[in-house]
Amino acid sequence: MRGKPPPSLNGLGARFRACGPRAAPSWAPPAPGLGWRPRRHPPEPPVYPVEARASAPVPPTSEPSTAAPYCLTPVQQQALAERYAPILYFHPDEQNFLQDPNTYIQQSTLRQERDFWGDKEVHGLGEVPPEELATIGKGNETADGQLFLDHQNEQLGDGIRAGDLGNSKNLYQYDSATNTITYHLFYSYNDGPPGLGDAQNHEGDWEKITVQLDSDFQPVEVRYSAHSGLDISRSWADAPKENGRPVSYVGQGSHANFPETGHWETQAPTWVTTDVAASGGIRFDLADRPAVDVTAQAWYGGHVLWGERGSASEAGVGDTTGPTGPSSDKGPITDATPREPLS
Repeated sequence: MRGKPPPSLNGLGARFRACGPRAAPSWAPPAPGLGWRPRRHPPEPPVYPVEARASAPVPPTSEPSTAAPYCLTPVQQQALAERYAPILYFHPDEQNFLQDPNTYIQQSTLRQERDFWGDKEVHGLGEVPPEELATIGKGNETADGQLFLDHQNEQLGDGIRAGDLGNSKNLYQYDSATNTITYHLFYSYNDGPPGLGDAQNHEGDWEKITVQLDSDFQPVEVRYSAHSGLDISRSWADAPKENGRPVSYVGQGSHANFPETGHWETQAPTWVTTDVAASGGIRFDLADRPAVDVTAQAWYGGHVLWGERGSASEAGVGDTTGPTGPSSDKGPITDATPREPLS
């Protein structure tokens, strides 16, 4: 259905489109050699009044609707993404920061794992075609011969692991099915939370922050990515904000996102380690970076592993490796809990 644009989207000069399948056209395209002829739909059947029947009253709900009343154009999606772009506070001891995924691809080779013969190089340094990554299916996540991007810090120097905030992008995704905006955050290297040594270190790290919108395209909730099903939620009223945009405190090394500073539970026992979020480090505003629709990236949707396979055997937690990136399986955060820091 069509509707009046909400105040937050006025002035964009774009038409609204109905969500869902388009209505059938009332005309037929030209048939070869026959020219164009109009095609009329059969008349709608008459609608007769029916007797009103008493029904049980429907109790009012306190939850606002989050369904999108109409689809947004790409211009409107970008405007929303820029309006609610998060502000990140890094830990004072953080060493690895955001990077443009396209730069990471250029700094990597594409390899295939082989247990007994040594890994096979599929594409060399600077020769990995991003569009080929999009064709790698979900089965790669559990395959015996996994395809992975191998970041060439050995050849290019460990400095490339630090990322480059000045080169990063505001990678956003508007999802009409959930009426959310998700900000995808990519890091070249993950150190793991303090206290585990190298046990959870790995190349490549994807994190995200999701903003839930209501039917007027106003924010009602913020969801922060953590690990192992420990994602966190805050109502918009309770979420920390600056200039009307959400704030996230980034966990040291792990890059998990948190609404407050402090020590946060991880999948490991708390006596072993916790995620640590603190202020006092670099303040980074995603709104200062170019807004880029992640679904329009050539590599989007593939299931390549964004990092070399690594061992975490010293902690007894198996292998650690780079995660897969944004795809239809890894979109907005839809399930999160309002948990609090441990201290």
